[in-house]
Amino acid sequence: MKYLIVHDAAPGQFVHIYKHLLKTGDHDILVASRKGSTLRLPVKQVVYDLPENLAGPDVGFADKAVGLGLNLYRELKPMAISGWVPDVILSHASRGASYFLKDLFPDARMVSLFEWYYGVPSPAEVKTGAALRQKCRSAAATNMPILRDFELMDAGYVPTEFQRAQFPRGWQSRLEVLHDGVDTDLYRPASSLTLEVSGKRFRKGDEIMTYAGRGMEHTRGFMQFMAAAAKVQGIRPNLHVLIAGADRICYDGKKGPGLKARAEEEIPFDKDRTHFVGLLPEAKFVSFLQISSLHVYLTRPFVLSWSMLNAMSVGAPVLGSDTAPVREVIRDGENGRLVDMDNADALADAMDRMLGDRAGSAALGKTGRATILEKYDLKKCLKRQLELMHGQ
Repeated sequence: MKYLIVHDAAPGQFVHIYKHLLKTGDHDILVASRKGSTLRLPVKQVVYDLPENLAGPDVGFADKAVGLGLNLYRELKPMAISGWVPDVILSHASRGASYFLKDLFPDARMVSLFEWYYGVPSPAEVKTGAALRQKCRSAAATNMPILRDFELMDAGYVPTEFQRAQFPRGWQSRLEVLHDGVDTDLYRPASSLTLEVSGKRFRKGDEIMTYAGRGMEHTRGFMQFMAAAAKVQGIRPNLHVLIAGADRICYDGKKGPGLKARAEEEIPFDKDRTHFVGLLPEAKFVSFLQISSLHVYLTRPFVLSWSMLNAMSVGAPVLGSDTAPVREVIRDGENGRLVDMDNADALADAMDRMLGDRAGSAALGKTGRATILEKYDLKKCLKRQLELMHGQ
């Protein structure tokens, strides 16, 4: 069969599907990704981007979405003319790359992955009328290419119930809740392990608290984590804190440097026992989680990160923020712990108690792994994804 995978950072969330198709062979795979985020893959690839006349800051989001879709259309049109037609299109409903795919390939089955619908803020959240109008226009424009995917798709899915609930009610019945899946064979418990990062060696059994994120930002509770970790370091002299991620903003709004410098200036954490290890390759990230005595995952109500589920899959005890996306997975006291991320004392106290109760935390970690095996195991999720792709 012929497959077209479209994602700004392809294969992105389709990575498990891509690897499965590549492994099973006898498939003709074409991957389309945006310039600047292209990986070298052993399949046919095309690269799309905004035309130069649409790349400026004064160009509206809607115009950019259509421009992005038109650029990909032009890249794919010669293949369509030559007779290459996909049986299945996998589209990440996002910035507009998929805008004209059905015009080019009307008979292809299009399956779209939806992550987020940008809601309009209330007047209470945005005080001035001008700011509220700008926020409303921004949300409407950002949702426009996502709506286009919804109109074009033959089937669509969303990773969690919480994420589906953000979409208009009329959409929800057509969006299946289906997670990307966790490779539980790769993300598995380890009884003994040594990890070397930043020139230091850590062993499983050492008192280690971990935090991971794409960036260091407010959406993922970075400052709250650092403040609470500093308090706990003052109580527990053997505690080392390992932080995986880049010092950047991914979700807070305008892209730019993250909050690391601010944390260093405002929070008196122990720099000798706090280790910023950067973005780790996956094999090393698995070990990073496996040696953890406690993994902390904090987030505002937003897309749920893979890292929390990966930590649960290796059996690490997880302390999560008491927010809707986390509550969908963690039941407080059964397979992890929940805490108000804005209550610094409660957050620090929960960290201290979980680190001090090794047996209790290990039991939570074991139940957490069972949760992932039951509901998020890759084998189960991938099976359903393939069924959806093939109309079953």
